[in-house]
Amino acid sequence: MAVVIQESLRGLFYAPYYAALALGAYDKEGVEVRFVSAPSPGRAPKGLFDGTIDVAWGGPMRVNQMYEERPDCDLVCFAEAVTRDPFMLVGRTKQPDFRVESLCKARIGTVSEVPTPWLCLQEDLRRAGIDPETLNRVADRSMPENMAALRGGALDVVQLFQPLAEKLIASGEGHLWYAAATRGPCSYTSFYARRGTITPPTILPTPTSLGAGR
Repeated sequence: MAVVIQESLRGLFYAPYYAALALGAYDKEGVEVRFVSAPSPGRAPKGLFDGTIDVAWGGPMRVNQMYEERPDCDLVCFAEAVTRDPFMLVGRTKQPDFRVESLCKARIGTVSEVPTPWLCLQEDLRRAGIDPETLNRVADRSMPENMAALRGGALDVVQLFQPLAEKLIASGEGHLWYAAATRGPCSYTSFYARRGTITPPTILPTPTSLGAGR
């Protein structure tokens, strides 16, 4: 029986897992694995509760949200999938000496598809003594929409992951301001499942194993 793993969204930082599938690495370990995609990042946990998937990957923040939304939530994060924040700030102009304080004077488009990138950037802002609520921020557009707004001059900086960031940088339409990975190691993305899926079943001893008949 296959283990069904669900990706919440397609990202370059998940390449090792795609490569393992393409190269047959799971099969070589004797594990049948099938990948599926979530209808949307926000609906990623639904498949775990309806039994159509076994394991998902995503930010631990998503699991925390589910505990707030569902009294019956029993999701457990059990392995780290991505160790550093893979998101970047890409601006219209060069900022070789970028400091977080520069965002106070910029029009910024943050990620709306998933919650973790903006939550982590908020922590960077607070550590710099900046209230995140004071930013001139667009919070409800997709990353491609923010890229278009940057190209059109409606935004000064956008929050993206690869390969979207590289598309802007390679074309000369954007410049790297900040790579959040420099913040350091963290369990940015984890595998998670329902508790019953990862808890080994209780095996009761048989009469033979107890020495019956001796």
